[in-house]
Amino acid sequence: MQVVTINNEQIAYEDIGSGEPIIFIHPPGMGRVVFEKQKPLSNQYRMIIPDLVGQGDSTFDGKSSISVKRFAKDIIELMDVLRIQKAVIFGYSAGGIITQFLGIHYPERIRALIISGAYPIVDNFTLKTEHQLGVYAIKKSKKFLSSVLAVSHTKNKVFRKNLKNHMMKSNSDVWGKYYIESLKFNCKNEINKIQMPVLILYGSKADYINMYNKFYKKHLPSLRVHFVQNESHQIPTRRSEEVNKVAISFLDELKE
Repeated sequence: MQVVTINNEQIAYEDIGSGEPIIFIHPPGMGRVVFEKQKPLSNQYRMIIPDLVGQGDSTFDGKSSISVKRFAKDIIELMDVLRIQKAVIFGYSAGGIITQFLGIHYPERIRALIISGAYPIVDNFTLKTEHQLGVYAIKKSKKFLSSVLAVSHTKNKVFRKNLKNHMMKSNSDVWGKYYIESLKFNCKNEINKIQMPVLILYGSKADYINMYNKFYKKHLPSLRVHFVQNESHQIPTRRSEEVNKVAISFLDELKE
């Protein structure tokens, strides 16, 4: 783990491998450990895996604003510190919201987007309820929410423990605000600004999320969509081999 100071906050990150850089953006509270199963990609690519402000090992001073815009700006500033002019952004779940924001507002810095479980807006009952439950649960018990998320992401007891322990480091207020910011997000009217190549992965059982694939197919000119069969939303951890294989195939196409 390495640490860099951005806007008076200590941002923790891992920087492994070499080659074209891929920056990973995690969902609320989960931190960089959720991408543990993507680390084989470091055999071919440079992986930068940060804990967003106030989550995992990154600090939060209790004063600065928490927003999608701020998260995105922190990623750009991290790129500046690491002297990365352009990167592929890999976002998972609500991390895909920040990923889309980067593609819309910083196109000159983005090589391509990879999103696992992409949605442009939280406008269906199940997805909205899931976010609202997250806001409620983090106020009541960080330990309970961490346990639920860890169990849903893996059957491996060691990995489950590592996920939970890392989530327990996250600031509850930041975690909750990340959910709230995701609830407010809507990029439907700006999605056409994303002109770079995009790979979206969905679990075939997560209908309340993968329903948005039709919207993306209509509006993104350079899009590839892949469905992981017989799996729900947590495919980066539960079906990592397939996710990584498809990601490598997509990234190889960028080189051609």
